[in-house]
Amino acid sequence: MKLFVTMLLLFISSIALEASELSLPTRDLNSTNITYNYTSGRSYNVKFEEKGVSYRYLTGSKPEKWWGPFPYQAFKIENNVYFTSWFEKGYGDYVTLLINFNNNLLYGSAILSGKIVHFHGAKLVKVNRK
Repeated sequence: MKLFVTMLLLFISSIALEASELSLPTRDLNSTNITYNYTSGRSYNVKFEEKGVSYRYLTGSKPEKWWGPFPYQAFKIENNVYFTSWFEKGYGDYVTLLINFNNNLLYGSAILSGKIVHFHGAKLVKVNRK
């Protein structure tokens, strides 16, 4: 029994150590505006603000129209690398982005209208961070 308790305590402490390595949520992306081109040909302009994330679909039918703001979450994974997501209530779109400002690359996935899956890489073509 003593061996069991010792093993259980070791297991619990190892879980706690792994969880402590996780990044905490951040608002570091606020006041950031990025433009990027996906390998699929789609192009977006996204801005992060305290009130939420907004975007323009530059290669869509209304490139001047801003969608949002939508509440977003973000983690700072490492220096200049962020993982962010948001849900577009009313549209059914769920978007995640892995943004790497070190090499100006972005990886995005989305479930659009609850039906269409988007999973592509992109090149950041314009970055404005304050």
